[in-house]
Order: sequence, then structure tokens, then C-alpha cells
Amino acid sequence: MHIRLAVEDIEPDHWIAWALDLPACYSSARTMVDAITHAPKKIAEYYSWISKHDNTYPVVDEPFEVQIVETFQSRASREDPEYLVNAFFEDDRRSLGYWEVEIALQLLDWTRQDLLDVLHLISAEQLTKTIPGEACGSIAGILNHVAGAENWYFGQLGLGKGDLPVEPLEKIEAVRCNTREQLVKLVGDERVLQNCDELWSGRKIVRRTLWHERDHTQHIQQLLSHDIQPVGGAK
Repeated sequence: MHIRLAVEDIEPDHWIAWALDLPACYSSARTMVDAITHAPKKIAEYYSWISKHDNTYPVVDEPFEVQIVETFQSRASREDPEYLVNAFFEDDRRSLGYWEVEIALQLLDWTRQDLLDVLHLISAEQLTKTIPGEACGSIAGILNHVAGAENWYFGQLGLGKGDLPVEPLEKIEAVRCNTREQLVKLVGDERVLQNCDELWSGRKIVRRTLWHERDHTQHIQQLLSHDIQPVGGAK
């Protein structure tokens, strides 16, 4: 099976190889070479992830061959030098079809269920506990970041939500309700808008939203395994 990849350095020392035809599928690493090299394994894991949530999906066990169709090197915005312009791939220009939005809505349910399953392992105290070295400060801070980023993505097409709750769990829920409501409006939407030299479209918003929640769910899992004792776990 041939899988198209588009590759970018989304942050310094953080490369992502996006599987363009598999929403929510990506390979990330510190280098471009590693992101590409690990992509076949990540694609296999992606299909296993789908099967975990819905075992009616067919098992895909054939080897995966990847094809690099585009690369993007991030740069500072000319409008705001502190803003890092991320990729807008040619594939992002394609408007979303009805079934693509339906699939995205299903995948968003699964990414959110994964996140909530991880959060059920920790107490309210652990949620707000300061974690040394964590950029967002705490798991609550990570949730605020996830919600804020998702809302900001949709805001690039004027579809963000104002007056969000302060409490992190309420905030991610309010943002996701808005996401589901606005996503259906993106069927056939051909707009490509620019902010700080970065281009945005409906397809790019879906790509980034699905990635961001999956990425930070894994991030929280790593914190739980290293820095925070899960509820009911061994001392």
C-alpha cells in the first residue's frame, strides 16, 4: 500500500510526516529522516488504533510504502517575527467532502475518548499539580492548551468560539461542541485565508486538530508514567 507523506518541521527539532490520506495519522521525530523512517510503523499503529475503537474495520496487514510528495521548512512570520509559520501543503487546498467530514467527526470522538480515558486515571489534585519542566505547567495547563489551540485553529476561518469556560474539562468540552457544529459547515468550503503569513483551510484545520489532541494525549500518558502517580497505582 502506497501512502503519501507531507513533511514539515512544525517546531524546532520537531518534524512531522503527515499521512495525507489517513486523517489523524502522522509520524513525529526530532529529525526529518527519523519522522519518515518511522512512518510505516506509525501507519500500522494507526490502523490498530482504529480497530481498537471499531473492530468492524478491516485489518490491514500489507506492507506500507511511503512517498514524499511535499516538504515544508518553517520560518518566522514577516508580520510577527515571534510567530512560526507552519506548513500549508498543496493537499490542504482541497475542500472537504461530506464523507471526509463524517470520518473526521468519528475520529474526533475517538481522540476525545482516548484523552478522557487517560484523565480518569488521575485525581483532581494531580490534574493541577505543577510538573517541573512542563511548558504548560500541569495537566490542567495542557488541557487548556489543547482547547485553546483547537479553538484558535477554527478561528482562522472565523469559526472559533468566544467566552470559553475557565475550568479545563469544561473548556475542552465547550470547544469540542463548537468544533462539531462548525465542522459540518466546512463541507465544500474552498476558502484559503492567511494570518501572519500562514495559510489556513478547512482541510488543514482538520489535520491539525486531530493531530493536536492525539499528540497531547500521548504527552499526558508519558507524564503519568514518569512524573505523576496514577490513582490506585503502586506507591
